[in-house]
Amino acid sequence: MDINQGHFSKALAEWAIGNMKVKKPNGEMKKIAPMQLDVVEKVLENNGVRVEDCCIYDAWYLYNMCLADYKKSLPTEQKISEFIDETINDPDCVPEAVLACFRAKMDTMHVPIHWERYL
Repeated sequence: MDINQGHFSKALAEWAIGNMKVKKPNGEMKKIAPMQLDVVEKVLENNGVRVEDCCIYDAWYLYNMCLADYKKSLPTEQKISEFIDETINDPDCVPEAVLACFRAKMDTMHVPIHWERYL
């Protein structure tokens, strides 16, 4: 599946992750050192998190987003894995919400997404 079905494509996840930054204690913004997809898959597996194939790039995006934005509240691989599980497998939501939230963030920040590159 791809973004036409409401999930990240590999290319879109790479672009989103490649633009993630973390705020250092001195206030400077620095690009994150991203976690690679194969490592994320292994971490999720080791923590008992099952993600459908259609959502693996969503999980990859979320993992790196946690590294960039939630270091205090999600400080370990286990906590990040639990967050991903609860987000993607939320019983009263749809998995497509991950991409929808990303799109909303980009819209509110006026960041254009060149969809033709990621289809």
